[in-house]
Amino acid sequence: MRKFLLFFAFCALNAMAQTSEPNLKWGKPTDEELNMTEYADDKEARAVVLCHLTSVNYTIDLYNYLVDYQVKKRIKILKDEGKSYANISIPYINNTKEEYGIESIESFKATAYNVVNGKVVKTKIGKNQIHTERIDEDYMLAKVAIPQAMAGTVIEYEYTLHSNVFFHIYDWDAQEEIPVMFAQYRLEIPALFIFNVETSGIQLLKSFQSTGTLTYNTSSDNMSRPSSCKTNIYLCTGRNLPALKKDDYVWNERDYITKVTAELKSYASSGGSYREVKKTWEQADNILMQHPEFGSRLNDHSKFRDELATAGIAGMTDLKEKVAATFRILRQKLAWNGEYELLAHPASEVIKKGSGTSGDLNMMLINMLGDVGIQAYPVVMSTRRHGRLPQTYPSLNKLNTFIVAVPNGTSWLYLDASSAEGYINVLSSNLYVERARLIQKGKPSQWVNLQNIGDARSLITVVGSISPEGKMSGEQTASYSGNAAANERRAFHAVSDSAAFITKKATDYGIEINSCQMTGHREYAENVKEVIKFTKQGEVASDHIYINPFTEFPIRNNPFMEAERLLPVEFPYKQTFSMTIRLALPKGWTLEEKPKNTRITTADKSISGHFLYEETDEHQLSIQIQFRLSSVTYYKSQYETLRQLFDLFSNRSKDMLVLKKI
Repeated sequence: MRKFLLFFAFCALNAMAQTSEPNLKWGKPTDEELNMTEYADDKEARAVVLCHLTSVNYTIDLYNYLVDYQVKKRIKILKDEGKSYANISIPYINNTKEEYGIESIESFKATAYNVVNGKVVKTKIGKNQIHTERIDEDYMLAKVAIPQAMAGTVIEYEYTLHSNVFFHIYDWDAQEEIPVMFAQYRLEIPALFIFNVETSGIQLLKSFQSTGTLTYNTSSDNMSRPSSCKTNIYLCTGRNLPALKKDDYVWNERDYITKVTAELKSYASSGGSYREVKKTWEQADNILMQHPEFGSRLNDHSKFRDELATAGIAGMTDLKEKVAATFRILRQKLAWNGEYELLAHPASEVIKKGSGTSGDLNMMLINMLGDVGIQAYPVVMSTRRHGRLPQTYPSLNKLNTFIVAVPNGTSWLYLDASSAEGYINVLSSNLYVERARLIQKGKPSQWVNLQNIGDARSLITVVGSISPEGKMSGEQTASYSGNAAANERRAFHAVSDSAAFITKKATDYGIEINSCQMTGHREYAENVKEVIKFTKQGEVASDHIYINPFTEFPIRNNPFMEAERLLPVEFPYKQTFSMTIRLALPKGWTLEEKPKNTRITTADKSISGHFLYEETDEHQLSIQIQFRLSSVTYYKSQYETLRQLFDLFSNRSKDMLVLKKI
């Protein structure tokens, strides 16, 4: 995808006090750095960045604009698991087919410092230790391993990356997956270029802007003459930045990393006026629609049109059933290979393998829908795990897949051929992105929020009774739709057979399942239904019975145990859980104690629920449990409320009924 960026841009034109001053002298780690054994703000850290300096400067060589990235980094390895930070990888552009596509590492040196018997031992390596490998036609990767790295080692390295890709400046990450004590970024750009320079992330950087002067030589009549131009200087500094760690409730931590971005906005023309660099998503759409592995394939006939004709799908009148029938034939023929890609491989190659990427299968699906008379369109995106699309500028190299959209009156039907357990408007949770782009040739493209369609709905009814021996027996009828149905199918496919599925469900529910009727677990269908006959043994003590009446429950454990949280909480989709339990109590017994009725609603009404217990005159107990989650993202300011609500729900999952013999 790097070729998109180049083409598009060129076409567009412990011991150490954390408040102390950083050591900026390279080659001279301090005694405190050498003897450091832990980082006070994160005692579990396996390593810490002591200092990270990056300077980006332009040079002008006879009207050729060049960029130099000068990087210096010092890291302290605190634990054996931190030795991997002595393995340095530097990606760089190297596409000899592009006029502006050449970068090179001009210098590199690194040193490992170890204290051995009270003396500092240095191990040095240079540029000749670097190994390079090609990633693709656009990128190379420089790799080097700094030797003698172990717990206690201080490693330093520095290098200069020389680039002629003057219109593109790399993002600079101040934050990393290990803590950073000091990071500073200096960017100096000739005033001939106007860049949008922005800082973002969950940690604040101190930023200052100033002006300077760049001196260079010009040539005229074989004479070299000095000249100069104004520059804009940006200085961004961060201190004591926490590690950006993996989180089960964040799709891509890099969406929130503290960083600096610089995007070219305009440049000075030969006449002295500034010309806007028109980077628009409409231009990105046009590039995609002209690409031979994307737009040029959208109107192709599929390789399965004979099968489609034999099935008589073109004659169906119900649009949803017509789309579903087409999808079923595709899934009978091909499987997803687990890879997300935007562009499609040749159809014959995919069919021969019997599997393909998301791009392969969805391109095939669009072609098949066209063969049965349904116009379908691609919806391009960056998956949630891949990271959000930039807000301020189009970036084709950020796109990594697409799904299929079918117009349905005033609304749309969305489906994805890689979501095997899903259905129409039921996608993999990784695809419920906030910003996806629906492209229609000849019509304006539009942004769509796929989080609006993501929903998991569970509707459960239990009818049963409690015996004098403390056994609860009855029948549970469950209907799952949306992503709740997809989850049931996924769980079913994860085990060897139906018996194993039922056994696992019994273990999860804490019940004994006597029989189970299942519908929709194997099919590409809208709903999954289960009818279970079960028993559940309570505890009998003298003249009392103690029993938890629940089989399923929306929240059994609270995953949010930490008191504070910097990152937001991102859920996979909206959720609705509704459960009604009707129990006949044993004759000769009375309900001595039942849990309190509770209704809960957050201030913004995005989370609500209730627990209602009602005993009728007929010696019946009715229990209603509801939980509704109508937002997918909760920020730092909402975290404490979220934590308390999940704690309450998880505690209520342990509610007990107490019956006493009369």
